[in-house]
Amino acid sequence: MPMYSNRAKLMDDDCSLLLWYKSRVQLNQYDENQNPQGICNLGVAENHLCEEELIAKMRSVSSWSGQFNYYPDPSGEFPFRQRLCAFFNETFCSKQTTLDPARMLISSGVSGTIALLSVLIADAGDVFLIASPYYTAFDFDVAAMARNSLIKCPLLNQDIGEFSLSVEIFKQGYENAVAQNLRPRAIVLVNPHNPLGDIYDEVVMQPILEFAAEKRLHVIVDEIYALSVFQNQRPFKSILNYTSLPDPERTHFLWSFSKDFALSGTRVGVLYAGTKDICRVGAKLNFLMVPSSAIQMTLKLILDDCEWTNAYLKLNQCRLTEQYQYAKTQIEQMDKRIRIRDAQAGLFLWIDFRSILTKVTFEEEHKLFDEFFNHGIYITNGLAIGCSEPGWFRMIFTVKNKWIQEGIERMKQALNTYKLSSS
Repeated sequence: MPMYSNRAKLMDDDCSLLLWYKSRVQLNQYDENQNPQGICNLGVAENHLCEEELIAKMRSVSSWSGQFNYYPDPSGEFPFRQRLCAFFNETFCSKQTTLDPARMLISSGVSGTIALLSVLIADAGDVFLIASPYYTAFDFDVAAMARNSLIKCPLLNQDIGEFSLSVEIFKQGYENAVAQNLRPRAIVLVNPHNPLGDIYDEVVMQPILEFAAEKRLHVIVDEIYALSVFQNQRPFKSILNYTSLPDPERTHFLWSFSKDFALSGTRVGVLYAGTKDICRVGAKLNFLMVPSSAIQMTLKLILDDCEWTNAYLKLNQCRLTEQYQYAKTQIEQMDKRIRIRDAQAGLFLWIDFRSILTKVTFEEEHKLFDEFFNHGIYITNGLAIGCSEPGWFRMIFTVKNKWIQEGIERMKQALNTYKLSSS
């Protein structure tokens, strides 16, 4: 007889297979000096490009105060929320916009805010519509506490063979859900997109917002990569800066320090909700997930230094752009049959290996994934992140050059082995 509950078993079953691979990678991670035979981790979306600058800054502002000995405000420390509102106003918004700290909650990363919102806006068994491929930890985030699930709305347009966001995919997803006697409760939008690296403008977003308003659906807009846009790309417009929202009370903004500030270890995510009431009620549950006062106030001190913050964001953008071009070029030169879809933002390459596969099936895709992993390189296969077509892989490029070089060398060896085994 198991020692844990049926609910715990459901939670265990909900966990993505990617977590199993991630745990293996973390136990045996490549390091050119300490562990040269370890696994090259090019699968977990973390940014190492400004590590030295971030360590120096965090050390310079870290200190201990008596307030850190005690429980934090379950909504997030008020001075921190005030500073974040000012930062978002300065970074994302026009002068006419003023954000309200009472509509903000600080939780344990974007995953924490998604889990929180799932409880606050949906009942058990309700479904959320999401464009696929997507960051599949969302499946666990909406299920862990709220017992919700996701309906995949494929971005791949079969008629033109391209990935494209449109209101039509959500209309179809809504109809599919209703046909299964499921109740759609929200649309989840990720902008800029993971894993495609696309930036969606207001022309694309507005019809989706209008459809959601028509159906009385909440819209959760995850902008975790909002400041990780490459140089000389189309400007990014935050949902916080939209002058006309069809249903503002059901429109919610998410962001985190994990990607744009490369501080995933701090576990600090931000919800700016459509209403104060969502945050007032949410604070009761958020008591379980609110980050420590110490880390909140340390991050406030970083944002207080506007000169450093602006310089860091520009430096990060520059290094993202350079590293993206470097990694993209290296892989394309490795084999002319490999195509990499152009991106505008994010930490990843979306790589098309279809011409390499002996058959364009998910079974062959997984064989290639296993070959990569057996050669000590971890990248994410498309099926694992909800892609509707076999042969696509996501690779993180925001690591040290030595890791990229070693990973690409291992990728070459894996591809050669795959070709030989398939011939």
